[in-house]
Amino acid sequence: MIGRYWVTSGPALPCGARRLPPELMGPSNPGTIWLDVCILGTHLPQMYKESEVRELTVENCSRLGICPDCCGFGDLSNEEVTGIIQATRSVDELTQPCSNCGGSGRPAIRMTVKRNSGGITAYLNPIPHKYIPPLDGTDTKMLTLFGAPPDMCLGCGMPQGEALHDEPKEHKKAQSS
Repeated sequence: MIGRYWVTSGPALPCGARRLPPELMGPSNPGTIWLDVCILGTHLPQMYKESEVRELTVENCSRLGICPDCCGFGDLSNEEVTGIIQATRSVDELTQPCSNCGGSGRPAIRMTVKRNSGGITAYLNPIPHKYIPPLDGTDTKMLTLFGAPPDMCLGCGMPQGEALHDEPKEHKKAQSS
């Protein structure tokens, strides 16, 4: 896997990604590349337009709601993906989950997966964090399509003002006055 990138998934939620070798995935369409994208701890090989793929640095992570320790990838392993099955994995199948985000790729989210004979159940648990506003230029039609709030927090996907968003003390005092 080559490089650290970020792409948007679904309702404009930034996600960490790594490039997949073309020889593994087969040819991509002109102007596209194959990526291993971490969406809340689930890794899915996906094809993205090159124009939608952005380089990711640790400095960008906090603005995007992405974990700076793993650059939103959830897995600290540098093991090369050798097959499509290995590239498609859940948070409970990560080789070396990041301790800062628990493998979700987002410090404000913890994903837990339980497997048993009855099936697979996933639990998404947001934890208290600072509200991170949407990026400038967010497509409001896309937010509506996915049922996401226009003031969606990039850290957790919830609307601004939820109890789990830590607010500065001055802001809380002004609201209670």
